[in-house]
Amino acid sequence: MLERSSALKGVRQSGGRDGSGGRSLRISEATGWRLVQIAAFPLTAMTLARATRPLLGADLPVAVGAAIVLGARLLLKIGPEHFWIITRDGEDLAEALQSVVSPAIGSVTPLTHSRTCIRIEGPPSREVLASGVALDLHPDVFRPGFFALTGLHHTPVMIYRSGGLQYDLYVLRTFAVWTWEWLIDAARPFGYEIS
Repeated sequence: MLERSSALKGVRQSGGRDGSGGRSLRISEATGWRLVQIAAFPLTAMTLARATRPLLGADLPVAVGAAIVLGARLLLKIGPEHFWIITRDGEDLAEALQSVVSPAIGSVTPLTHSRTCIRIEGPPSREVLASGVALDLHPDVFRPGFFALTGLHHTPVMIYRSGGLQYDLYVLRTFAVWTWEWLIDAARPFGYEIS
């Protein structure tokens, strides 16, 4: 199996920069996770749900936008008959899912190596993200546990609000460096720490 390496290896450095209020943001690369996508055909969606229920320990989400948290797993409906499952790094769920989802039902696609997760947290994190995404990030609308597929300054990204002042951005590896540099630049007025 290929060893996973960070797409940010050359640009991610410790340190930070003071802003008007010191260093009120923390920006980091989130590690220790795996991502698998499962998808069904329109006529096999119910069959996919029945096939995966015993393995996942729950039903697949029915609505786009709110994640289901099952212990260390996140279940997200990202579109019609399309789901992301995010787990801890040690759990290889893709192989188990492939054993219960036949090609006649749908597909199982490991996506871990194709994505980078960048975390931004701190009081001004919403303001930083709002300067680059066309989403209503108001805390009453985009609550913890909510996610959205959107564009960050013309780059595709999935934003998951993983905590009160914390957001996880899942970006394609090919855009990871650009997204990192954009966040660092947008965070300058507030000050940031890189961890």
